[in-house]
Order: sequence, then C-alpha cells, then structure tokens
Amino acid sequence: MTSLSGITLVFVTSHAGRTLGRIERRWLRVMETLLAHGAHVHLVCALRAPVEGEARARGVTVAPYRLDRFNLVRTRSRLRKYLLRYRPAIVHTTGYEADVVTRWAASDLPVAIVSSATCSSWPPRGTGVFDTWIRQRLDRDTLPRLDAFVVDAPEMAERAVAAGVPRDRVVLDPPSVRIARVLEEADVDVELPDGCPLVGYAGALSRSRGLMALAAIAPRIKAQHPGACVVVAGEGLARHTLHAAVRDGRIDLVAPVPSVPAVLARLDVCVFPLAEPGVPTPLLEALALGRPTVVTAVPGVAGLLDDGVEALVVPTRDTDALADAVLRLLADPAFASAAGERGRLAAIDRFQAADSVERHLALYRRLAAGRA
Repeated sequence: MTSLSGITLVFVTSHAGRTLGRIERRWLRVMETLLAHGAHVHLVCALRAPVEGEARARGVTVAPYRLDRFNLVRTRSRLRKYLLRYRPAIVHTTGYEADVVTRWAASDLPVAIVSSATCSSWPPRGTGVFDTWIRQRLDRDTLPRLDAFVVDAPEMAERAVAAGVPRDRVVLDPPSVRIARVLEEADVDVELPDGCPLVGYAGALSRSRGLMALAAIAPRIKAQHPGACVVVAGEGLARHTLHAAVRDGRIDLVAPVPSVPAVLARLDVCVFPLAEPGVPTPLLEALALGRPTVVTAVPGVAGLLDDGVEALVVPTRDTDALADAVLRLLADPAFASAAGERGRLAAIDRFQAADSVERHLALYRRLAAGRA
C-alpha cells in the first residue's frame, strides 16, 4: 500500500458561499486524516472563505487567493506558480473557477488532478444561456486532463461520461453524514407540539427544498388525522414564503432551531419535498435516526434509496403522491417503523462519513502510486 506520509496535496476551492459547502465539509475531515498520516496539506481558497479558518485550525497550510473569474489568465498564472513552488503529487479542486483554472494551470505538470462536484452543482450553470454555454464548454475542454472525477450520484456519473470523462476515472462517493454527531445532537431539547402525530421537515429554508408542497398537503393530512401537526423547523431566505401557511394554521413554524437532528428525532414522518437536484444533509440525518421518511425523486436522490423499503420516494412536484406517501406511513405504524429501521441500516452501510474519508485516501494512494 502506497504511504501518504511526506507527499504534498493541494486543495483548491472557489466556493463563495457564506457557509461551508458539502464538499468542503468532507474535505476538512479528509485533510485532518491526511495530516495524521504525515502528509503535507495545502488549501487555496478565496479571501475570508468560511473554510479558511476551519482548515487553519486543523493545521493546514492556507493560501487565500483571489480566484478572479473575470481574469482567468492572471489566476491561472498565480496558481501555476504555487504548484511549481510546492510540487504537489495531487491537487484536488471543487467549484467551476477552481476546476477550470487548475486543470489549465497544471496541464503539463507532473501532478494528478482530482475534481469533486455534486449533483446540484454540475454541469456548471451561468447567469444566462451564453454564459452557461461558455462555462460548460470550458469545463468540457479541460475535463480530459482529469485523473479522477469524484461525483455523488450514479446519474451524475453517467453525465460525466457523456461529457467526456473516461468511465474508469469517475469515482462515486455518495453523500455522507457523521452518525455519532447526529445521535448526540438528537438529545438536545426542542419545543415542539406535544401529544399529537408530528409530520414535517427540519433544515435550511430554501427554495430548493420545495416546502410549499408540504404546506399544500397539510390540510389533507389533518383531515384524515385530526390533531396532527405539520411542522417546518429552520431558518433561511425562503421563510417568508411560508408566512401565509403559518397564519392560516396549515403549518407550525419553529425557528430558531437549536438542533436539526433533535427536531427530526421527534417527527413521526419526515418529509423532504425537494424541488432541485441534490441530497440535503437533514435527509441523511433522518435516515440515521431511523425516522420514516418521504422524499421526492430529484436527481441525486433517485436511485440513492430503495423505494418502499428504506424510504418512500415519490415523483417531484406531485403533491398527491407526496400526501399519499405520508398518509400511508401514518396509517401503518408497523410498516413505518420497519422502513425507518431499514433506512437507518442504509445510513450505516452506505452513508457514513468515515467511509467517505477512506474512499478519498484510497484514491490518493492509487494516484500517488501511479505518479511514482
């Protein structure tokens, strides 16, 4: 087995959000493990990016760069100098600017290049038709330089192959969650309606979560289960869209939330009426807690879970199917309990964060051996 001790790895991210992205959260665990194995770990990120402080606290060498999307030539030059200075064996990127510029900068250097993307972020989308075309064209032109492309869903793997990535370079790394953390946070006290069936959602309140669908099915749930409460817990920009449903009593809005897993643990049925591609972390947390779960089949989720066994997976934007699935779980507690338990086992078997870290280390060892 190739040792990671002494080798240099550079991570490059152009994620510009105010919070850590899923890939960056995963990287932090990977970086920590690499350092424990004696590797030299560097991070190139935007100035004051959320990942900067987290990486420094773990002992990572951080280089805050301005990844200027409006001057890719200058950014490429600076990054190339960085790679020439530290001579990494592997460079791992995420984010459109980081991906394209790094592949360009390292095109003729003896370094293995890895990119990671999620189903919700790839292929890259611009602000208009022309911008999207340019982004996707640049992405395709640089994809052949990749030594590995880490994706989070089987359908995304097929998209990558169709875009020109050799199939043997696509690495499937499903979304993951730290189950021990979820179980610990589930013990936090939260104030929720008591003495009634609880159906609902906990997590970020964003348009992508499709929460208006949950408000739409609330009257039908309450008609068949008088006394049931439909709960939405969390904070986010889409909170204002729920105000009408709160005022007329269709849903109970809980905010702020001290612990998302604590809310999920109290729900009799967890509902994720997702409207856009991707697998939200609270979905994995609900599975890890063994909660009966209903989720829509957006890209990323479709094929991730065994429908009717580990969760009920319904068509996107089909409120009738969404309501039918929730009512089925409420009407059959034995079936709901069995589905929740199978979902919990799926989380243990397929969605553990520790397994994701090991997949990354195995990939780095294989690439380092090939470069040697």
